Amino acid sequence: MIADIRSWVAQFSQLLKGSFGERLRFVGYQGSYARGEATQSSDVDIVAVLDHVDTDDLDVYRELVGSMEQGELACGFLCGEGELRGWPLYDLYTLWLDTKPVLGDLAPLLPPLNRRNAWEALQVGAANLYHAACHTYLYASDLQSPLPELGKSAFFCLRFFALLRDGTYHPTHGELLEVLEGPSKELLSLPRTAQQAAILSPQETRRAYGLLMGWCSQILRGGMGQFQ
Repeated sequence: MIADIRSWVAQFSQLLKGSFGERLRFVGYQGSYARGEATQSSDVDIVAVLDHVDTDDLDVYRELVGSMEQGELACGFLCGEGELRGWPLYDLYTLWLDTKPVLGDLAPLLPPLNRRNAWEALQVGAANLYHAACHTYLYASDLQSPLPELGKSAFFCLRFFALLRDGTYHPTHGELLEVLEGPSKELLSLPRTAQQAAILSPQETRRAYGLLMGWCSQILRGGMGQFQ
């Protein structure tokens, strides 16, 4: 685990700046480190934007990551500026809200984003989660071990649910626990580790899938109008 994530990313940013110069538009980080929820198993989710990206750039980036202490933890998002402007807006909304800047400013690199894009992020997330829960329940031989990943997807959806409902973005589990209620809050109690999932009874496991499907169904059936 990296003790001082901002210093780590700042050091990496300087390496990128030394290699790419003015072509480097932005560097930041997101994920569990940005939320203050990182564990020993957490990756470092780097967000980097260049003027454009080709395979030569990927080779340089890969070498720089490898030169960093604990560089094996790095993952994330590398993109060209032009491609970023053409990215699906609902996905950019997540990138914008989740990324902590270290070098440069992300906002000017993005097209205008609005409430409709936030709804699309929730809609796509709920649809994918509904499908994943149904598919897993039907075809997986082990129903318990997929629950942490399904719960993680639900957490990402809940952040947009709260944003659309209250107008405030709550990026962490702790913040969401304070503002959500009913089934939405209950989703946050789904197991977050394989060890937690393994001790669920068949009845508890079945109920967890029902909760996931029911919540997603309510979002998809209600449409954006439920937040207006």
